Amino acid sequence: MRLAALALGTAACGFHAVAARSSDATDAPGTDATDASDAPPDAPPDAPPDAAPARFCPTSEPHLRMCFSFDQPTLPASLPEEGAATVPAQLTNVTRIASPLGGAASLAANSLIYVPMDSAVSGILASEIWVRVDTDASANGARESMFDSNIIPPNISMFVYRNDPHHDLHCGIGSQNETWTTDAFTLATWHRIACVCANGNLSFYLDGVDLGDRPGNCATAGALTSDGITIGSNNNGPGNAVNDVLLGAIDGIRLWDEPPPAVQLTTPTM
Repeated sequence: MRLAALALGTAACGFHAVAARSSDATDAPGTDATDASDAPPDAPPDAPPDAAPARFCPTSEPHLRMCFSFDQPTLPASLPEEGAATVPAQLTNVTRIASPLGGAASLAANSLIYVPMDSAVSGILASEIWVRVDTDASANGARESMFDSNIIPPNISMFVYRNDPHHDLHCGIGSQNETWTTDAFTLATWHRIACVCANGNLSFYLDGVDLGDRPGNCATAGALTSDGITIGSNNNGPGNAVNDVLLGAIDGIRLWDEPPPAVQLTTPTM
């Protein structure tokens, strides 16, 4: 990550909530939803069938600037972006695994997910990720990257630092970077994480719990520059090797140009 003197305007307010991904429900044992002949005359009508699970990356959501669900049956070397952006991610040594929400990208020390610059990814005021870190950073004080756009501003980044016996969770949006120390981040566990800029504060949510607000200048908003963004590693710019690779898996990532409502942020699952 490096610094640059760039300035961005703030994005508009408002946000469209997105429902969680889920599996289709099954009929209860011993019931037959297709046979109502034995029902009493005044019995209520059958309930409508369950709605289809909501997409993690809904195509009708205009404020979703970048999204990857990793739910495809296989993960190709060029993975289509599922939000407003059009530039695909470039995958190297990334394996698709099953996850509680569908599919996930499994990362090793030699893995790379890189998204080149796309002007559609701008005005970013909120980031979300569903992540599992299986192996801690190599030394106390070292870190693993969830994603990083490299340029500050217009920064879009999230890291987890080893801070024995705790973990430090770091988020950057626009010109602001903050760190939250917690004991609730554990290894080999799926965590839903959100970082939000609203009302001049940068806020961090871990599994639906607000870890606190930090005043600052995040309203300058995040965007992709010529360095693009790396997912699961620290971005050192074009032509330079990444480092601080996340050893684990990522189930999905979303970047928004509006802050989510509290009800979405305090929901522990996506």
